[in-house]
Amino acid sequence: MKKIKLLYWFIIGLILFYIISFLANLYLTFYPPGFMNFGEEFYHQFIFGRYTHFVGMTISIFSFIALFVIQKGLFATIKNGFFNQSSSGKFKLAGKLFLIFGGLSLFWDTTLLIYSKGEFIFFERLSQDVFILLIGFGLLIITDFINNGNALQQENNLTI
Repeated sequence: MKKIKLLYWFIIGLILFYIISFLANLYLTFYPPGFMNFGEEFYHQFIFGRYTHFVGMTISIFSFIALFVIQKGLFATIKNGFFNQSSSGKFKLAGKLFLIFGGLSLFWDTTLLIYSKGEFIFFERLSQDVFILLIGFGLLIITDFINNGNALQQENNLTI
């Protein structure tokens, strides 16, 4: 249970880091320092001009919500034990959110890769998107383990 509690606090730290990062991005978008004031010709190389980064920020909302759901699922695990329906449902929802986030990110980064004519930096992001998809599938598999463990625990309680 110590590892679950450690993971719980790690997820809370990620959520706080996410909030600070999101607020910093919003601040820098609306109040850029002098060295970030680029001319309009700089923004013409992006798909949506100066608003291109808002697409990525919007897609990342799915991962932010998924982190909240994982935090709630871990809290339910700490409170109710390993095999309970509450944490199972929350992990399943988080897995689906990570699949949505990974799929949208993969689509967006592939679009950016095609638009940039194959710049090397976007290949790295594609592997991160596939990793997020694997995390989503992993959470769905963990949900199945929790459900099977819950069923076995209920059968064991009935035989006693």
